[in-house]
Amino acid sequence: MILITRPIDDAVELQQELKKKKILSLIDPLTSFKFQNRKIKFSDAHVYICASQRCVDVLARIKNINNISIIVVGKKVAKRLKENNFKNILFISHDTQQLMKWMRKKENRQNNYVYLSGSIVNQIFVSELKKYKISFKRKVIYETILKKSFNRKTIKFLKQNKINSVVFYSKTSADVYFKLLKKYKISLSTLDQIYFVLSARISENCKKYKLEQGVIKISPKPEQSSMISLIIANKHLINNGK
Repeated sequence: MILITRPIDDAVELQQELKKKKILSLIDPLTSFKFQNRKIKFSDAHVYICASQRCVDVLARIKNINNISIIVVGKKVAKRLKENNFKNILFISHDTQQLMKWMRKKENRQNNYVYLSGSIVNQIFVSELKKYKISFKRKVIYETILKKSFNRKTIKFLKQNKINSVVFYSKTSADVYFKLLKKYKISLSTLDQIYFVLSARISENCKKYKLEQGVIKISPKPEQSSMISLIIANKHLINNGK
């Protein structure tokens, strides 16, 4: 059985895809979000960085901003922007590294950027922006809320060793998961789990928990379809634990 730690809407979507392939899963969202009720002044003089679906959710609530200039991380984020009639998408990147390369180009680095983020930010990306002296302001438009406990079913299945794999789409969800294991005094050595992660950055973060070699499997691309393909390829390992 695989534990899905994504926010509830995203988790349900992933679970449905895995169900089609007869992969057993359990949902326990380890993060949720609260939108900030603060006014943001949008300007044609700025280029806005949108790196998450939560960012799209906030922008979709605001009227008369469909023509703002936006650069995007992730095809799914771009798709949702287009679905909400945002028309001026300048660039769509796979990840923040690719986005940074675009921003560093001579014709782009003179732009004034606004990074629309949550309360928990990608510090590596921010450090890169500062390192290359790219002009930007950060606007926090939503709060990331960390879960303080596992669901009862999650605790039960962990203690019964029925959850033999976990999927992480962010460093934050991974940190919450391992923190809660410690809270419930569940030893990693007894779990024998595989961890599916969306990026190398998340993988590096997981290594600080001294996981055994080979238990982290990285999605070839930081995309949902790529992650699903990775999970399907390891279906035999997941369903063995049931």
